[in-house]
Amino acid sequence: MVTTAGTLRRAEHLINFRGLHTGDQFIDQATNAVDVAAAIFVAAEGAVPYEFYTDEVTSLEIIAASAPAMLAIRALSDSLNTEACVTEIAPGHDVPDYIEHVCNWAATTPVFGTRPPSTSEVIGAILRAAQTAETLPAQRSKLCETCGGHGSLISDTEIPNEELSPRQRQGAAHGRKYTRSIPCLHCNGHDHATPIAEAQTAAA
Repeated sequence: MVTTAGTLRRAEHLINFRGLHTGDQFIDQATNAVDVAAAIFVAAEGAVPYEFYTDEVTSLEIIAASAPAMLAIRALSDSLNTEACVTEIAPGHDVPDYIEHVCNWAATTPVFGTRPPSTSEVIGAILRAAQTAETLPAQRSKLCETCGGHGSLISDTEIPNEELSPRQRQGAAHGRKYTRSIPCLHCNGHDHATPIAEAQTAAA
């Protein structure tokens, strides 16, 4: 089984080879450069969904459904010196948005900075996150099996434009719609093990 550290190192190699993409979509059609979250997904799953070139909304759902990718994305998010943004999935109920955090971090000029992180700086952060992940005790994934650790499921309620993130507004300008999430019924909006996952881990 590929470890979180191994996934992050594969993602680093992919970005180093293809280049880092921080614009619309998760992979640039012209250059094949990859967004940081997309690189981690490809490293974890060994597949490149076509939606990464054309559909940001579906791409987010695909990434969020991959437990090993979400573990690595969260490891990178936890290693950064900024807090993960949160998404309100129900009144008074917020969950961290790790995908949005790492994507925005790679594309945004930091406070008191003059430019977004360079490709080398992004690669360095990924490698540091891999090093940190390697020092943690090896554990099996205990993410909820229903939501894949995302803590939420997609609903049909559309998010108003004023509540969208900068990246989501880019997608909205191209006609994409963003809907609210609802808490996962099996883990109540928290990415922890379900009883089934805990039983499987105990039996392993």
